[in-house]
Amino acid sequence: GVAKKSQVVAYLNQSGLPDQTKAGYNISGRAFPDIAAQATDFFVYATLPTPGVAGTSCASPTAAGIFSLVNDLRLASGKSTLGFLNPLIYSHKDAFNDITHGSSKGSCGEWPSKPGWDAVTGMGTPNYAKLAEVATALPAGRYIPRGEEEPQDLSLLV
Repeated sequence: GVAKKSQVVAYLNQSGLPDQTKAGYNISGRAFPDIAAQATDFFVYATLPTPGVAGTSCASPTAAGIFSLVNDLRLASGKSTLGFLNPLIYSHKDAFNDITHGSSKGSCGEWPSKPGWDAVTGMGTPNYAKLAEVATALPAGRYIPRGEEEPQDLSLLV
């Protein structure tokens, strides 16, 4: 959306980024990540305990768990789940912990974390307390309990 695009453009206009003409990265496509999560020194149980696991396989379920808890709050108050998250993420950036130190190195060069959206941590890490506050203040939305069909007469949803 427009909010994300403005965040990405602002990041790409800052100094200290890899030279696009030398690194060859595409600045016209979709930028990612949208958010980040802690993903170091996880303890994973799969047949045998494995300590020190890290990476996306840890970060993704961590972030998913946080948003599941936020959805539970909404369902408990009779509201719908959040659905597609990007509009929420980019319109409530203060519900995320902005990561401003550190970097990520890759074949295109070193990408620094900077204030606001950046190519290392997106909008930052989810802040559960702030996300819960934002999400519970949102309108109810359309919630259709599992197993029930959506009414054909849409006036019944009002």
